[in-house]
Amino acid sequence: TPRTIEEGYMLLHGVTYFKNMKLDDVSILSFDIEATTLDPKNKNAEVLLIANTLKRQGIITRQLFDIKDYSSEQEMIEAWCVFVRQNNPSIICGHNIFAYDFPYIISRYGKELPLGRDGEDLVVNSYPSKFRKDGSQQYDYFNIKIPGREIIDTFFLSIKYDVARNFPSYSLKTIIEHLGMEKIGRIKWDFKKHPPKDIKDNKELWQQFKEYCNDDGDDALKLFELMSPSFFYFNQSVPKTFQQMINEATGSQLDTIMIRSYLQDGWSQPKTSEIKHFEGAISMGIPGIYSNVRKVDVASLYPSIMLQYEIYNKIKDPQRHMLKILEYFRDERLNNKKLAKDTNNQYYKDLEQSQKIAINSMYGFMGTGHLLYNYPFGAENVTKHGREILLKGVEWATGHTLQKSIKKVVNEG
Repeated sequence: TPRTIEEGYMLLHGVTYFKNMKLDDVSILSFDIEATTLDPKNKNAEVLLIANTLKRQGIITRQLFDIKDYSSEQEMIEAWCVFVRQNNPSIICGHNIFAYDFPYIISRYGKELPLGRDGEDLVVNSYPSKFRKDGSQQYDYFNIKIPGREIIDTFFLSIKYDVARNFPSYSLKTIIEHLGMEKIGRIKWDFKKHPPKDIKDNKELWQQFKEYCNDDGDDALKLFELMSPSFFYFNQSVPKTFQQMINEATGSQLDTIMIRSYLQDGWSQPKTSEIKHFEGAISMGIPGIYSNVRKVDVASLYPSIMLQYEIYNKIKDPQRHMLKILEYFRDERLNNKKLAKDTNNQYYKDLEQSQKIAINSMYGFMGTGHLLYNYPFGAENVTKHGREILLKGVEWATGHTLQKSIKKVVNEG
């Protein structure tokens, strides 16, 4: 079943978010809070500052809410909610806001926040969701919805972006420093979320603290602008919300494209196929120091295999929609890759990367459980052809079969 009302509507009517728009066309509000403790229930807990960086049509404005300017913490939070509604951003982003900033503000405010486009309250799910990092790790969180707005947590976005797992950690400041995006002369502190107890009474220290908070608001926006374009442009083809594009796996996104394609043709939907274990790719490494090394890469191996051997489920997918989708994204990617090279325009590069997500995820989609149009037998068939191609490549490059090549390397090692 659709996970949101918006998804259900898009599945039935064929519309998607942000069609023919660029990322700069959408208004984005990045925010960050500074508080006295990590636990909002602590007797000393208090939200001290709420930093906001708003980008609309390329223009950036900042607004800082300072507890010293209000008679109470609740009055400051209420003023912040008014500010959000008046500026009416389409997207609200921040770093770790599902686990920290939003729950903290809600707890200190004492009730749900009226942040919706028409003044509706923010809604927190009563059940936990899971964000999958990889096969061995996932994060539990309570999803939040704001009517008329998309919430993008750059903590989740960073994990999706960091495919090679190069980031030392997923803290905001660590990522910004690792990417070389840190503001020159940025104020730093030797604490994380625990400011000195007397900070409000020290005028000079308080001013520095405010600048520090403002920079955190800017940093989350920097990550959003760097990491979100491929997901934003892929969203234009997927009947899901932008928030779902970041929080959910790519397999479910491809599944909704398939569901929509058959719904619009008046077809019923199939049941998911049971997942079974099957032989995967060849993975081998022999430790050592080598000379005369050659790297060989097969361009889009699995998508090419699927198209060459027409691997699709003829029972679930009698109209061959999956291969049509794969062909479309492949052709669009090749076209935009050429345009990016010819024009050096980042827009075409972002489009090409979004289409790369689609074609490179199709194999995983086939082998994933709980999806209506999954095809485990097809995924097994893809890896079978992949092994044959790689073994043929080894034999071509070395003049030996894989086993003889391994034996040769070991003997010479």
